[in-house]
Amino acid sequence: MRASRRTFLRFLGGAAIGAATGPVASAASGRRKPAGVLVDMHTHLFGIGDGGTGCVLSCKQRAHWNFQFLLKLIGLAENGHMDEDYVQWMVRQLRASSVDRAVLQAWDCRYDDAGRQDLAHTTSLYVPNEYLFRIVRRYPDLFIPCASINPARRDALDEIDRCAAAGARLVKVHPPTMALDPADPRFLPFYRRCADRGLIVMVHTGTEHSADIIGQEVADPARLRPALEAGCLVIAAHAGTRAFFDREDFYPHFREMIRRYPRLYCDTAVLASMFRFRVLPQMLRDDGVMERAVHGSDIPFPANATVFWHRLRPADLISLVTEANLFERDWKLKRALGVPDPVFARGAALLEAASG
Repeated sequence: MRASRRTFLRFLGGAAIGAATGPVASAASGRRKPAGVLVDMHTHLFGIGDGGTGCVLSCKQRAHWNFQFLLKLIGLAENGHMDEDYVQWMVRQLRASSVDRAVLQAWDCRYDDAGRQDLAHTTSLYVPNEYLFRIVRRYPDLFIPCASINPARRDALDEIDRCAAAGARLVKVHPPTMALDPADPRFLPFYRRCADRGLIVMVHTGTEHSADIIGQEVADPARLRPALEAGCLVIAAHAGTRAFFDREDFYPHFREMIRRYPRLYCDTAVLASMFRFRVLPQMLRDDGVMERAVHGSDIPFPANATVFWHRLRPADLISLVTEANLFERDWKLKRALGVPDPVFARGAALLEAASG
């Protein structure tokens, strides 16, 4: 059933900030949880560096529109303990949701030509692996560690070994913000070491608008061939997709590559958001894509039910727009849009397989 235009207009104002503060309704939120362990494979640790966390958020990133948006959405303030407040917000949200565990990601910075840390030119953010493991040790029942390692760092192979020994199950690489090309042949030893240690390699693919980048072209899934041919199990975060206003569209390359590489997957992170409302319906229509997808939210970035008003039952729309728990809202919206149950169970299966 299609919602009326009146329904759409009524809930438009709650699409972003207001949607995160309303009471929990009962229609979509009353649906049963998919069978199996529900793992959110894509969430972000975040901080500004207070409390000795070691995090860095650049002045340029603080001036980005999404920083103030997210502070207001989550209810955070720069009060001297914001980093800890964010962790506690995530813990409360996760424990109150149907999601069993979440993969929590660090975020490495840029490195100079000698492989040394270059925070002066890291114009976005830095979340150290040490801080990630500290949080995971506090909440081992909730979080699964995803280390972030820039392959250009001179100690990259040692860092893989260190993070694997500390319990990392995945490694995240973000080419546009880390200023690297994942197809660079210099990184083959990096991929081989990840494969040897059984670490899933998650790489950002598709257009990026939330942080400062060197260009979109390095986020093409076609550049993941060296990692796949080195034996890695690779998750192309966001499946190479784009916002509705982008000219670049790398999703067709992902769709082509899954036919050739059986160890290539994608996640559904940020695909229920305002700017990518066209993506998920297309992926659901394309043969074979959902068989290679795992559930991910991209929290703290929120899902937005309002932009899917014409694809949801009115009762589901009301329930999802007023769902205050971002973990809950994300998976329920995707399920209401038709994402099949195996997608929600596949993340746990891949983690188990990767661990041997």
